Amino acid sequence: MFVSCEQTNTLPAHDIAPGNMTLEELDAAGFIAAPGENEASFRARAGQMRRKCAELAGKPEDGIEMSRIVEFNVGEIEPINRSALDDAAGLTEPLFGFRADWVPAFFPRKGLGLLWGGCTVETEDGVPVFFLRRSFRNRRKWFIYGRAELLAHELCHAVRGCLKDEPYEEHFAYMTSSSAFRRWTGNCFRHDWDAIAFTVPVFLLLIMQLIVFTGVAQFPLWPFWILAFVFPAFLLGRNIPERRTYFRARHKLSGIGFEKAEAALFRMTSPEIRKIASMDEADLKKWVAGNAEKELRWRMITARFQTSKE
Repeated sequence: MFVSCEQTNTLPAHDIAPGNMTLEELDAAGFIAAPGENEASFRARAGQMRRKCAELAGKPEDGIEMSRIVEFNVGEIEPINRSALDDAAGLTEPLFGFRADWVPAFFPRKGLGLLWGGCTVETEDGVPVFFLRRSFRNRRKWFIYGRAELLAHELCHAVRGCLKDEPYEEHFAYMTSSSAFRRWTGNCFRHDWDAIAFTVPVFLLLIMQLIVFTGVAQFPLWPFWILAFVFPAFLLGRNIPERRTYFRARHKLSGIGFEKAEAALFRMTSPEIRKIASMDEADLKKWVAGNAEKELRWRMITARFQTSKE
């Protein structure tokens, strides 16, 4: 049986084993239950993930073994300091109610491209590893990137990974951004091929313009302009209704006593978010209560974030 405890913003010490934590403490530490998962399997998965992450965090700083694990050369590695992780928690905790400190995170000497601020690599065992540009060791911002925002973004992906849900993945991760533009457009790019399909027509247009303006060949440019705008229009057309659905769902949850509707939605799948957006208040209350009776994940969601159930 799920036992609710007093809601708190203070997490247990980072070295407490998942087996000794309450379900709410696990959730607040970034271990969220997967759809259909029972308590025993949830605790086992959280414990296994914590152990595997601790093993990776303890790898030698020469980076040789880490390079073998992630399958590219990272050079020497330095663990990311606690203050940087605390800055990231300052974004994820108010928004989504978690403060994850279990994901291995390093400053590598090699492996990141010229303009990359950081990246996440998933090992063969399914363990996420963060690599952040070494420039962030002593500064909070580099180029267009903020250190806390980058870490918080990747933490959102690591925590939601067990949901195996794509449509709102980037939406939640980009909610940690200080830029309204990135918050609005971030969920346009859900797949690697989205970015490729976006940039290739633009570069093709530039090449065609160069050919025409230098006199190498003459042909109309309007087909390339159309091509360059078609896919961005598709991305926006896909993102706008998804955003409207999300905000309707957030409003509906707030209306039935969810004080932190964003944090509750963060733990839901896209079909659930869409269903919530389409329901009236009476049916939504019954649906949420029914889910909480049947599924551990929903019992954890309502215990932490639904402050009023009347």
